Amino acid sequence: MLPSNLLVVWKRKGQIQPRYAKFTDENLEVAKGLIEAYKSHVGEKKKVLKDFITELEDKGYEYRFVRGLSLLLDRRSKFNCEQSVRPADLRRRIFEVTEELGIPTDSKQRNRIIRSVASELKLTSETVEKLLYADLESELILEECKLPTPSDLLREYNLSLTQTLLFNSLELSFTASGNWQNIFYTVKKLGLIYEVYRENGVKVRIDGPAALFKLTRRYGTAIAKLLPAIIVNPQWSINGKILWKYTNEICDFKLTSLTHRQVLRVPRLPPKPFDSKVEEDFAKKFQALKSEWLLKREPEPVPAGKQVIIPDFSIEREGIRVYMEVVGFWTLEYLLRKIKKLNKIKENMLLLVNERLACEKLVKLEKRKNLDVIYYKNKIKLAPILSYLEETFKKIKAKETEFLKNLPVKFTEPMIKYKDFASRTGISTEAVREVLATDPPPNYVAMPNCLIKKSKLEKIRKKIEKQMKPTETLSLPQAVRIIEKEGVEDATSVLEELGYKILWRGINSEKAEVVKPKK
Repeated sequence: MLPSNLLVVWKRKGQIQPRYAKFTDENLEVAKGLIEAYKSHVGEKKKVLKDFITELEDKGYEYRFVRGLSLLLDRRSKFNCEQSVRPADLRRRIFEVTEELGIPTDSKQRNRIIRSVASELKLTSETVEKLLYADLESELILEECKLPTPSDLLREYNLSLTQTLLFNSLELSFTASGNWQNIFYTVKKLGLIYEVYRENGVKVRIDGPAALFKLTRRYGTAIAKLLPAIIVNPQWSINGKILWKYTNEICDFKLTSLTHRQVLRVPRLPPKPFDSKVEEDFAKKFQALKSEWLLKREPEPVPAGKQVIIPDFSIEREGIRVYMEVVGFWTLEYLLRKIKKLNKIKENMLLLVNERLACEKLVKLEKRKNLDVIYYKNKIKLAPILSYLEETFKKIKAKETEFLKNLPVKFTEPMIKYKDFASRTGISTEAVREVLATDPPPNYVAMPNCLIKKSKLEKIRKKIEKQMKPTETLSLPQAVRIIEKEGVEDATSVLEELGYKILWRGINSEKAEVVKPKK
């Protein structure tokens, strides 16, 4: 974070954003100049270094930008005072001698006190004068500094601006593609108030410091510390409500990995070790099978009432997902807490339990509708898990198919993608494809990935034929562009449905031609 007086933002139509430093030649030159200044001032007093920074401001550079970069470099630096005598001890001895000899009223009496202390400590009077206030901020000596590149310094500055802005947040909502274990560990460690809900995936809402009446500063700092744990992921989005204290307005704040990942300093995410050798062996063997099921470690959280469970694995196939939890070493208190949480989940959960843990407590879980238990001894066997997954897949798919067949829905859109319809209805893409492709609605044609209205196909056909005249042929890339412009991805299937033939001249698609069907 930066001090609030160094925060620079732009505000427009209810939106607020930090004024991020762009990677222009001028900004990079300022960052490079500061980095070189810190490098060349090692061994000198801090006030000498700050004089150089003041010169940059005098040259016309934005003072908040220069001071912000300087502050970040200060945090990477180590400043110390000379260690021969602690200045605080020296001042204490000066006061003690002054009490003995009397308060000095002129320079002679003052020098007498200085000489007395210097003689006692076996120092020169000049050294005593030099060390007397050597621990003041401006007198500290720059010993060393870990210097970034100019571009990394700008990214660090941009991240600090974001953290400073979040200090004034009323609330913060975010999504992330992973790192959930660390995110919730950080949330709980910082004492943040959170709520988890599903909205196109898992979304977490954090109450901001400006929404609370107490501990505002400490809570705001905690919000800022959470930010790196979110943006370390490949994909993420952040939405917030910012109370702008200068105008008392509530402004919207938005960041996404797509638009802002490159301008922020993103910490490295170290590879996370498995919790046990049992989990590691299971993951390696399952992935080696190369089955239709996709195994993912530490997937998105599963809401369990007002709390969350982060399973060890999720296993997915064609939109159908099963969560998996490996129950290893446990205490009675841990097991009771686990049971209490698991009783609140609504997702399909498979528990892999060491056979030695079979007890009356776990019997309660076996009767739960969405929970299944498979026991193992020393290693997790794949055969019973694969059998369970196939059986679960068939049951869920059958239920989804039956649900879709009885769903009273009337299509009006020119095109319906199976994936989008599956997302809207909450069922698997495979079930949607099976039902809609087998028995398409009236006036629609089933494609591999979507339904297309016959009128839209006719529109595409007319556009292709218009481009074909008078040769009655069209290059394949031109035909593909016409079809994709209409929002259809599978151009080859559309051409086939319309009766066109593709003449290939080698393997280069650029040379292929689309030929008009014969009447």
